[in-house]
Amino acid sequence: MDKSINEWLLQYDKIKQIAETIHTEELPDDTETLALQRSGVEDLPLKYINDKGWYRQYQYVLLLKSSSESDLQRLDNLDWLDDLSNWIHQRNITRDYPKLKNKEIKKVSCANAITYETVEDGSISTYYLQLYFNIKGGI
Repeated sequence: MDKSINEWLLQYDKIKQIAETIHTEELPDDTETLALQRSGVEDLPLKYINDKGWYRQYQYVLLLKSSSESDLQRLDNLDWLDDLSNWIHQRNITRDYPKLKNKEIKKVSCANAITYETVEDGSISTYYLQLYFNIKGGI
């Protein structure tokens, strides 16, 4: 499932400006990199009593590590995350979700595009965007 989500995110054209790949779980030492970390799974109630299977929210954090020496770079990095959030919102409208085997994504959302961590001299920052995938499975 994580691989499908990773490939789906790579469809966002502006990701190629940052990196050719999205790393799994950890950011490498390089700058201008991305990583996708699973941060939790929560059971959600089924919509109807006669629904079969399960409904869960898979929670991820997308980390962006980028240069942040100036105010302009920091604002550009946050704008980049806002643009990605808008892209995800548009995918919800068109229901253009990652394809999963034996599971169906019902909704994708995101929250909290923030500066997560900055090195001591302020030259590199890590930014954080929470991603939520509501998935129905077990049918």
